[in-house]
Amino acid sequence: MFRGEYEEVKEILIKHDALDLDLDGIVDTGTELYEDLFGYYMESGEMPYDVMKARADVMPDEWIADRLYDLKLIKEEA
Repeated sequence: MFRGEYEEVKEILIKHDALDLDLDGIVDTGTELYEDLFGYYMESGEMPYDVMKARADVMPDEWIADRLYDLKLIKEEA
């Protein structure tokens, strides 16, 4: 069965017990969680090359945060 981005990313968050973490705890660069998310998006081809290499206006951690918001896996900060 085909698993989509939502399921794959949610599984990564569950693996790291991060479903209830705030955004800073999820996209804190250098953590195993961040590296797993970055690796997923790099391997899936979803993350643009310039973002991956930090050559774009958006940094990789910001791009990942936006995707998590879009997937509704993290809530908007108040």
